[in-house]
Amino acid sequence: MKRVEATTALDPRQPVLYIEHCPVTTAYRKQAQSLHASLAEALRTMQPELKLQLRINENNAPRMGAFEVQIAARPTDEPQHRYPLWTGITRVPVTAKVPNVDDIIVPACLALRLRHSQAGASHINLVRTSDRDINKILQRDRRNSL
Repeated sequence: MKRVEATTALDPRQPVLYIEHCPVTTAYRKQAQSLHASLAEALRTMQPELKLQLRINENNAPRMGAFEVQIAARPTDEPQHRYPLWTGITRVPVTAKVPNVDDIIVPACLALRLRHSQAGASHINLVRTSDRDINKILQRDRRNSL
C-alpha cells in the first residue's frame, strides 16, 4: 500500500529544503527528517526568524539510489530555481549517500545569502568554514560567472 501524506501549505516567505531519496531504503526518510532538523537549527542560530521548511520526494518518482538535497530561498515548483547542496546518487557505499549537516551548511548559507558571522553570540560552533573562506568561495563564484 502506498503511503499518502497530507502536505501542508508552504510559507512563501521562508526557505525550503527539498530532499529526494530512494524509496527502497526506508531509513532515508528518517535521515532526511534528521538532516532537516539539524540544518534548521543551525540556520536559526544565524537568523532566528528563519523557519526552514521541508519537502521530501515532491516532484516525480524518486530515483533508485538517490539522496539529493536542494534548497530554495522561497517555495518553488521549478527545480532550476533550487540550489543543489548535495548529490548522493553516485556515492558508494550506501552510508556515504546521506550528508552530515557540516557538509551542507556552508552551501546552504551561500544559497540563502547568510554569513557565518551572523551567528552573533551563538555558543554553538556549527560552521567549520571561516568567513574568510566563505568570501574566497564567493569571489571564485563571481569570477566564474563573468
